[in-house]
Amino acid sequence: MNNNDHINKLTEAALSSLDNAERATAKPYLFTRLNARMQNANESNWDNALRFISKPAFAFVSLCLVVAINAMVIAYNYPDKTTTVTEEQYASVDEYSSSVTVLNDIENIEP
Repeated sequence: MNNNDHINKLTEAALSSLDNAERATAKPYLFTRLNARMQNANESNWDNALRFISKPAFAFVSLCLVVAINAMVIAYNYPDKTTTVTEEQYASVDEYSSSVTVLNDIENIEP
């Protein structure tokens, strides 16, 4: 029982140490000092860039720029209706049409 008595004494000592405990108090103006330190923290360039990009005005301007670039690409790549067919295009059409065989010509109808 020596071992149990020793454990009981240690348990009683640990529990009695909390009898005179009081609520911890912070130093005056601690919250104000913490806020000031957090506001004066060094902001990186990435923080500033992300803050600028996340603004709705930047998103709207970016969207308009993308739409304008797409419209310009479509406008410049769309063929003009006034272009005429060149001789090279006629030559390729003639070559292509000469190789077509007609399957509807039946010479012998009887089996």
